[in-house]
Amino acid sequence: MQHAMPEGGKALVLSNGAFGGKLRDHCKLYYETTFVHLDNAQGWNLERAKQHIDGAEAKGVKLLAMVHHETSPGILNKVREICQYAKSKGMLTLLDGTSAWPADAVNHEADFIDFYSWASQKAIGCPSGITGVSHSPDAVKAIEAAPIRSNFMNLKAYRKMALKNENPTTPAVSVIYSLRVALDMLKAETQTVFSARHEKMAARVRERVVKMGFRLVVEPGFESNTVTAFFCSRNKEINSTLQAKHSVKLGGGHADWAETTLRFCNMGDVDMAKVEAGLDALESVKKELGV
Repeated sequence: MQHAMPEGGKALVLSNGAFGGKLRDHCKLYYETTFVHLDNAQGWNLERAKQHIDGAEAKGVKLLAMVHHETSPGILNKVREICQYAKSKGMLTLLDGTSAWPADAVNHEADFIDFYSWASQKAIGCPSGITGVSHSPDAVKAIEAAPIRSNFMNLKAYRKMALKNENPTTPAVSVIYSLRVALDMLKAETQTVFSARHEKMAARVRERVVKMGFRLVVEPGFESNTVTAFFCSRNKEINSTLQAKHSVKLGGGHADWAETTLRFCNMGDVDMAKVEAGLDALESVKKELGV
């Protein structure tokens, strides 16, 4: 974030959940920030974003920042069309892809992305401890032109040391070895198959959750490949019973949906058999508790 623009830069943050709010907080540390939040678990597409990008352009905004997959309600935003439009307005684009990649594939050039971050403990299925940041040629120019605002994640230093196949400081070496194994597995499976496998698992989760009588949080067309949030009464009791009797733990409700939802997550070391087992356990507990 701190490497995207020079002093006095202006940014637009599009949000529809808790992590969009965190992106705003980071952005405000460095830039004058316009923040737009969608309520009621609505997804961002170009139709909804266009007026805000146009307004931001009029204010001299040069950075669009948003979350690719908003984990709290399980929304996958339409980032390609939004980023393409923002780039046409002369903006750099920055995406938080923490819980998206590689279950939801991205391509810097095709998706008009300049900065993209992801986390080792999410869909790639590694221990926590690594944040990956990839960048486009336009992002490289921005990095070189921006002032150094922090020694932490100083991308200038990382780029310089990367030419020597080194890091500025000692990294989480054991996690890097784990990540290398995970990336080798991804390469062997291929990105296309990996994404399709997660898409199939997520579709199965939605199908069975709806069949059980639960209502999905996400609106049609913005479904995630990794997280399915659904409304349910007694959500905490369901989760505690799942864990005690079936050794299954769902993601708890988060942010605006903390007291009214649960989240079924299919990322990391999961396959369809584990997904079906988790769904069987959920159905059993639902019947047991009469919810």
